[in-house]
Amino acid sequence: MYKKLFLILTVLFSILSFSNIYYIGITKESTEFNNMLFSNKIYIDVEEFVKFFKLQQFPSKNIVYLSNPENNDILELDLIKGTARVNFNINRAYSSAVISKDEKLYVWLDAIKDFFSLKSFRLNDDIFIYKSIPRVIKIEYSFNKIIFTLSHLINEKMLKIEKDGFLIFPAINEFPVPADIDYKVVSDNIIKYTIKNFESYDMTISKRSVIFTLNESKINPDENNSTDNKANDKTKSSKTVYKSNTKKSEESVQASPLEQKLNEIKNQQNTYVKSQKINNNQERITLDTELLKVENKMIDLNGRIIPVHIARINPKELEIKVLFNNLGSPEDAEKFLNKTKPLIAINAGYFDVSTLEPIGKIITEGKIQHISSYLRPCFILDNYGNPVIKDIVMEYKIYVKDVPFWIKAINTAWKGDVKLYTSEYKGKINESEDDYIFLLIENGYIVHIGKERPIKDQRLLLIDKKYKKYISDINEGDEVIFNIDINQKISIKEMVEGGPLVITDDLMQEALKEEKLAYSSSIINRKTPRTIVAIDNDNMVLFIVVDGYMESNPGINYDEAQLLLEKIGNIKQAMMLDGGSSSIFYYNGKVLNYRSENWRNKIPAFLGVFKKK
Repeated sequence: MYKKLFLILTVLFSILSFSNIYYIGITKESTEFNNMLFSNKIYIDVEEFVKFFKLQQFPSKNIVYLSNPENNDILELDLIKGTARVNFNINRAYSSAVISKDEKLYVWLDAIKDFFSLKSFRLNDDIFIYKSIPRVIKIEYSFNKIIFTLSHLINEKMLKIEKDGFLIFPAINEFPVPADIDYKVVSDNIIKYTIKNFESYDMTISKRSVIFTLNESKINPDENNSTDNKANDKTKSSKTVYKSNTKKSEESVQASPLEQKLNEIKNQQNTYVKSQKINNNQERITLDTELLKVENKMIDLNGRIIPVHIARINPKELEIKVLFNNLGSPEDAEKFLNKTKPLIAINAGYFDVSTLEPIGKIITEGKIQHISSYLRPCFILDNYGNPVIKDIVMEYKIYVKDVPFWIKAINTAWKGDVKLYTSEYKGKINESEDDYIFLLIENGYIVHIGKERPIKDQRLLLIDKKYKKYISDINEGDEVIFNIDINQKISIKEMVEGGPLVITDDLMQEALKEEKLAYSSSIINRKTPRTIVAIDNDNMVLFIVVDGYMESNPGINYDEAQLLLEKIGNIKQAMMLDGGSSSIFYYNGKVLNYRSENWRNKIPAFLGVFKKK
């Protein structure tokens, strides 16, 4: 019976129609797969994807087994029943999934997506398949060149050029868009950038970049361009004129269209600078009341008077950053803050008191500085200055010579098979070249093989030598791809992990009770100084530090922290940072909260606030 059905499906291929299927990857060049459509199902040529993904193939008389060497997954293709099954799992089986035509074998796209953990996006007759959604991760803008950099290698079919700009799909934007470019989300995973004088640019595609270069010959000269009009119609001409050194010379040289464009942008920048100067003057006047409001309050909690320091910060107008106090080798906290000179600062996440290294996920300026396997709440600022508190699941993967590795430790002496150090790390790198392969990476390329401390934007990658057989032919100049998978659709600029949550609009009360139970009794029940970061209903950020360690006031516990936030009012999200002897509230060049004899003077990380440059 199965054999007859299979033959019938083969005969009916006369009614097949075709779509275009493209794979989009981080390290693999985009490719188009030969495919066919039957009964609203899309089938892909088995031979093509076996070759492309370098699968191992074990054929028998009636069954073909395909093995993925990356994870040892098996795709079973039954040629008699026409079924496909992943890892011999009946719950991952697909009927009418294997068909044949012209001695070629085809498999249903849904089975392939399951086997490779792929997602898909369809627009008209084009279908794109990928493991993670392409992201616009950088936009570089100058007067004659605009470069859009994506996380994935680009297929030209992902772009649609229009008169005023272009569409990218499938993609999401994760980088602040320059003011001279209009950006909008057309629909899910379709974004559009509108560019002034777009018709004057030439487009090229280079791996992960879409490059638009201003073409002088495409800039339409203004009407008053003739030699006759130069002398007689100066007032009407909009072109820039360059005069000779003679004081009253009538001679002038017409600016080229490219020079006009440059002068236009310079004029815009001058106007912007003037307006910024005005805004900065206003900022000096209104800083304490509108952008940053600091209060020292005495709040009654069930008959007990608690000293509380509160800062209310506008994250759109001021810059909130994670600050590292010589990561790996911290100095005195107050001394560090006096040198860094934030407007205000509080201590950040938890840290190991023996090594003084942070515990938890940390991102600064969009760069991962620390990673952890915990699922704890994180305070986040995105690239647009929007604050949020979320649980973040993060996977940091790299590709060296197309071989994937998962980074398990960053900027820490903790052991790990694959580790990373950034230039922010100031401690001693103790790992030995007897145990690790050291790769110094800059701008995505290996610039040195061997142990060398990273500087500026360099990163030092350490790979346990037991993996050497997979990358034995590594050389300077080879590309290294960094890929970050995050469970939230947020373009993260600054992030620090803490916990527990105290108030949230994301969870029901029962879930918040479970959050409380996930932490140790000392964190929940002990009365101690507390540091809290919160977000109010106006999207302002609050830094809150509660005094403790006094004879009259030991501090507060978790339940009292909830009550305190209710008294402060108007708060939608709040979480604790490190507390106890680490709590610090620094403002106007001084530490304001009470410090007992057991106060910690070496704290590795802070949240600091600065005026925007």
